[in-house]
Amino acid sequence: MQDRDGEVVYEGQIADNRAPETESGEGAKIPSLNDLAASVKDVAQRTGEVINKATESIGKAIDSALAARDHVVMVRVNDESLRKIEALAESGIFKSRSEAAAFLIAEGVKAQSALFKRIEEKIDQIERLRSELKTIVDEKSAG
Repeated sequence: MQDRDGEVVYEGQIADNRAPETESGEGAKIPSLNDLAASVKDVAQRTGEVINKATESIGKAIDSALAARDHVVMVRVNDESLRKIEALAESGIFKSRSEAAAFLIAEGVKAQSALFKRIEEKIDQIERLRSELKTIVDEKSAG
């Protein structure tokens, strides 16, 4: 059997008329066509594995972001954000703009986790101060 370039192919191997791995004058090896084909096949296989892992990772992130969507939030977005949300929905990655927006919000919250931790600490501090003020007012009113 011959491929498009007229090379003879035997069970996935290219019949190479050159001598396998010959030495050039400088001591470097010239790989045969079969060696090159094997290298290309190996790179393609590894690339496929990386893509599969990335796809699984993205799938898990999407599932996590969409797992518990119990609350409705009305939100206005700018033109650029809307284009990105619509692109995610139109691509088929998400079933709707709502799912795409929920995913982006969840990812934004994760990306800013340090900021939200600081905000939560300040909210706790504010609540303690309010409680102290209420106690002071209650004591003055009782006395």
